[in-house]
Amino acid sequence: MEHDARPIRFSYQAKWITSAIVVGLIIVFLHEITHILPPFIGAIITAYLFNPLIGWLHRRTGISRAIWIVILYVVAGSVLYSLFTALWPRIVQQSRDLAASAPMIIRELTIWFEQNESIVLGDMVISLAPLEAQVIGLISDVAGWLSGNVPKIVFSALESVIYLLVYLIITFYLLLQAPQLKEWARNLIPSPYRREIAHLGYQIDRVFNAYIRGQLILIVIMSVLLYIPLSILQVPYALVIAIASGVLEILPIIGPWSAAGIAMTVALFQPVTPFGLSNVSLVILLGVIYFVLRQIEDHFIIPNVMGPLVRLHPGVVIFAILAGGALAGAFGLFISIPIAAVIRIILSYLYRKLTDQPEPPASADLPNPPPQGEPAVGEAALSSQG
Repeated sequence: MEHDARPIRFSYQAKWITSAIVVGLIIVFLHEITHILPPFIGAIITAYLFNPLIGWLHRRTGISRAIWIVILYVVAGSVLYSLFTALWPRIVQQSRDLAASAPMIIRELTIWFEQNESIVLGDMVISLAPLEAQVIGLISDVAGWLSGNVPKIVFSALESVIYLLVYLIITFYLLLQAPQLKEWARNLIPSPYRREIAHLGYQIDRVFNAYIRGQLILIVIMSVLLYIPLSILQVPYALVIAIASGVLEILPIIGPWSAAGIAMTVALFQPVTPFGLSNVSLVILLGVIYFVLRQIEDHFIIPNVMGPLVRLHPGVVIFAILAGGALAGAFGLFISIPIAAVIRIILSYLYRKLTDQPEPPASADLPNPPPQGEPAVGEAALSSQG
């Protein structure tokens, strides 16, 4: 009987059914443990961002990855501690003051809208009634978030400490074992299809790589550029408004307008204005500053930081933002654009397969095509590894 034993082989239908069941169970499982995912997601993003640096240092010096990861932790910890001690008390105080001032600002706004129900531009009369609810709602939301989240951040609970430790540990192991993870991902692909799938993974990786790094750089640049004029114009809560404006820049279309609206609303009721400006003149000046910086961002910063990789029609961008916010809240807003760009890449690939069209040359999709040979999935972020 032993000689008649044969291994179990799945039919084509059985493979698809098994795969669907496994994927479904994973989705249900992740949905049930959503509350513990943030440190793991943060660790994956951090390791993704810093893995090329660690790999490059390891290759150039021959020093083990573990040593360079420890050095990275020490340097990053020192920088964050310095920034924390220098800026955090001001951020917390200004956040609390802004949250406490929100009811007064809302009352003043209500009176202002009652006195200015419409704007006359030549023969055109524009009603401000629809704008009133939107502006007051935005200020209420910002004030509620500040009053609810800043104390939570300042006075960390035990759960936050545990999550921080989990984040640091997972990040360390992801950075340490990046080459093995790359090889593991590579071996998951059947050998005949490895190069083609790797090329698709390379395109996806470049989108995420450019978008995530670009957005982090963009937040810093725009926060600094906005803090300078806000400070010169003596706008209250300048530091918090500048940082909030920088963060809101990551939300295309919606974010910049919201950031400008917050700054202009605060300036409208600013008790003391500099250089003999009236509050209305100050608001107009701030609007011009935000508009000019937005143009600089669109035409100089974004093209040089992100490049042309995230190529989406403006209508698709708006749809992606709304869909991301509806499906996953604030996090969905943040990832909606790169996810939409990835979907575009995948749909283009599937369309070529369904219509039996040949794959385009590597240079047609990629500014810098993957090296010859057999690249691994995610080569853009992991190619620096030995």
